[in-house]
Amino acid sequence: MTDGADSERGLVTRLLEDEEKRRRHLPRIGFVLTGLYLGGLVVYLWVQGQNPATLDLNELGDFLGGVSSPLAFLWLVLGFFQSSREIGISSKALHLQAREMRAEMDEQRRVLAAVPPDTGADAGDAA
Repeated sequence: MTDGADSERGLVTRLLEDEEKRRRHLPRIGFVLTGLYLGGLVVYLWVQGQNPATLDLNELGDFLGGVSSPLAFLWLVLGFFQSSREIGISSKALHLQAREMRAEMDEQRRVLAAVPPDTGADAGDAA
């Protein structure tokens, strides 16, 4: 019983460590893509000879809205993937926990089956 429980705990630990490593990749990917996007934007503006600081306020707002919307969408998608992974981790952990509880119940049934039933003879002596 303890060997099975130890192997289950080891499996859960390895599962969580693997998922933690995968989870760290999403922010890195997001930061790299954000940096590439902003760098490309700066190069584009420089090549075109445009300066956003010279725009009127309404044009600047349109510019900033147009520039930031792809970044917002990128981070939304990355957040969706991370949430999906978290739900997957929780689901796996619940399945492992249910399997361990079933194994414990089976062990307790075996122990109870091995205990002889009380015949009631000792009940009169106790009174």
